[in-house]
Amino acid sequence: MGTERRVGRLEEGDAFRDWLAGILADRLTGWRGKIRVYRIEPASHVVCRYEFAGGPSVVGKFFGAPTGARTRYNTDAAMKNEFLRLRRVSGWIRVPHAIATNNRFHSVLVTEHVPGPTVRELLGAGVSLYDPLTGVAHLLRRLHDSTRTSCKRERDFAYYHAILDQNNLSGSRRKRFDRLLGAWWHSARLGPEGCMVHGDATLTNYLFNGDTCAIDFEGSRNHTHPIRDLGILAAELRTSGTSISTAEDYIGHLLWHYSRGEEEFRRYTAVLPFFMALGYLRIARLPWRAAERDWLLEEAEACLCAIHR
Repeated sequence: MGTERRVGRLEEGDAFRDWLAGILADRLTGWRGKIRVYRIEPASHVVCRYEFAGGPSVVGKFFGAPTGARTRYNTDAAMKNEFLRLRRVSGWIRVPHAIATNNRFHSVLVTEHVPGPTVRELLGAGVSLYDPLTGVAHLLRRLHDSTRTSCKRERDFAYYHAILDQNNLSGSRRKRFDRLLGAWWHSARLGPEGCMVHGDATLTNYLFNGDTCAIDFEGSRNHTHPIRDLGILAAELRTSGTSISTAEDYIGHLLWHYSRGEEEFRRYTAVLPFFMALGYLRIARLPWRAAERDWLLEEAEACLCAIHR
């Protein structure tokens, strides 16, 4: 879930502290009155873990305190949307339990704290990702199968163009991307299947401690092609610092365990480059990946060129 650093504690009489204690009253047996506060970074908003000494830990995500590039949006709607999505998908996959929301405290969403390393932390520690990625593949398949619907392709393409806009490409390069997207639009390769996607399928948003838990459903969307999640995750694996051959093995493993047989595996493999390019473009817009920007854009363009093969 990112790196934690202790930033203090909530003192008696603090309004937010009193509200937290109130919503968790039935869980606070043994609590000694102290709440330690840990800031979790990086994150698109202020996110903190609140540790009740002798009791539970919860996570607060403050939609009214954004830290990323996107700062203009309806914070209360975003807070309520993620709360409802977490409640909805909890019947199919493991996610943190959504406990409460409150627009008086910077539109905060409070969820349970799920302990365990992220897939990115496991990768950084040199742990093999085959078992964690099997868990992620099965989790995503359950989510997608449980929310099957039609794919509204215009939504995927609108998101693609928004990410391209954020990359501020040169005129000639943008025209090349637009032509390639046009070829994909007119192709039958993407198919009509749709579902709810996680939307932010990064290595940081899956916890693995023998079981797999997905976090951060702010970017979840309906009527979207299921391979969008797989493509974004594949781009993350390819840019994670591991060797090319290992990353490609991991990507093949992920897709194989997601697929139901060889025919589906081949069909999804043909779609993967479209959404893998989207994953590269998402990474290329990040200021802390500026040194890799040219390579990421070249990889994205090369993936989209798969439509001509």
